[in-house]
Amino acid sequence: MSRSIVSTSTPHPRRVHLHAYERLRRICTEIQRGAYPTKAVLARIVERSPRTVQHDLRALVNDFGAPLAFDRANNGFYFTDAAWRLPPIALTEGELIGFFAAERWLRRLGAVSDVQLARSALRRLGALLPQEIVVDLSALEEAISFAPEPVLDASPEILRQLAAAAMRRQTLHIEYYTQSRAVWTQRDVDVLLLHNVLGDWYAIAYDHKRQAIRDFHAGRIGRLTETRRPFTPPENWDAQTYLRRGFGMFRGGRDIIVEVEFDPEQARYARERTFHPTQQRRELPDGRLRVTFETSEAALEQVARWLMQYGPQAKALRPRALRTMMKQKLTDATALYDETREADDDQNRVQ
Repeated sequence: MSRSIVSTSTPHPRRVHLHAYERLRRICTEIQRGAYPTKAVLARIVERSPRTVQHDLRALVNDFGAPLAFDRANNGFYFTDAAWRLPPIALTEGELIGFFAAERWLRRLGAVSDVQLARSALRRLGALLPQEIVVDLSALEEAISFAPEPVLDASPEILRQLAAAAMRRQTLHIEYYTQSRAVWTQRDVDVLLLHNVLGDWYAIAYDHKRQAIRDFHAGRIGRLTETRRPFTPPENWDAQTYLRRGFGMFRGGRDIIVEVEFDPEQARYARERTFHPTQQRRELPDGRLRVTFETSEAALEQVARWLMQYGPQAKALRPRALRTMMKQKLTDATALYDETREADDDQNRVQ
């Protein structure tokens, strides 16, 4: 039995503080997962009191017209209309392109102290973006320089058009450079999500030619045309589920469990990091840390590259395929610095 708590009056959207709006989005995302969360569960997720969550739920109904209901059988909240979404704060296309331009500008500036506040502000503004745009701006607050990073740049105008198509749910015709075959291809795509990973922008879209969801790097889109044809997302499309199955932008194949062990020194830093949305930590008595997460088979290559940066301070425990991959990579890397080989190379140069 369900009890609706939807207001019968016309919603009157009010000005919502940025922090509150971001909290409302997190609450909506959790309810949309279909797990029937309680007020206590939502309070833990947003790190607020149940009373604050009660005010937030009331605001969703009264100010945004959320079709919110409480299911007594499942003892939790749900939306009677599964397609309902929290309306984004209105951004003009000019403001949207300004956001993308600012993100690129700040990424290039690196760790200049005078722009740290601007980085923090931009990260907060990311909460205003529609849910079809996911941007990882957390690194912009860290005191590191992004200038040397090998990021494939994408123009703010291309990003604006991709974002607009995702929000309007209109098919795009794009010219895309396929890196593996070094050719330009023509594609009709339905952009489902515009996703940022460490400065690189990807359009996650349904590819009409392949009849499957594919990841398109925005920096490899040469030209795009608006078709004005509407599309409906695939019935089983869920952005968070899709992103969780990969590591970075690598995904595909069967699901696998990855387990990594950090030595005591590196564990101090690893405890502060979230390497994957599904990760779980296990503390060991001597200060070591084990991190376990779920990804897909095709992502193992990227996981191996990630582990290489830690050298002897991180060890792959499973799966066996990852351990084999790491052994081969480390063997190949060691061979590059073989002293006998270097001596032979030096002798050949002299001759």
